[in-house]
Amino acid sequence: MFAKTALLTGAAVLMLSAAPALAQDQMTPPAPATQNPAPTPAPAPAAPGTMQIQPGSDVKGSDGAVLGKLEGVQTVAGAQQLKVRGSDGVLRGVSLAGLKQDGAGVAVAATTAEFQAAPAINEPAPAPATTTPPAADEPAPEATPDATTPPTA
Repeated sequence: MFAKTALLTGAAVLMLSAAPALAQDQMTPPAPATQNPAPTPAPAPAAPGTMQIQPGSDVKGSDGAVLGKLEGVQTVAGAQQLKVRGSDGVLRGVSLAGLKQDGAGVAVAATTAEFQAAPAINEPAPAPATTTPPAADEPAPEATPDATTPPTA
């Protein structure tokens, strides 16, 4: 009987000494919801070293002149270039050298003369905006008979 009591006492001591450690391992219940939760924070600004540019943004040269509008990016001989459509409507590649954010647009190290001397990229110009259909109060254009339709009597 003495052995049985000693064994049960040892087990009880072991369980009581482990109880604080077990209590710490348990998950804490979630905090109750409040009436006025904290407002969500505003989005963080872009990380240093990142740029936020969109197609259609102005691309300025190192001489400060606007070279044209950004249309995208391409890779030529393993190097990336900006695709810029100049005011003359010609699409040209511009090196990313000296690329930096300039307001809503970007600035590059190329000058206006270097941009004009760059070879053209053979891509069609973007499609013009679609035209709107005639208003409901305007008459629809009349169909003209073509040469294959016989005239009606």
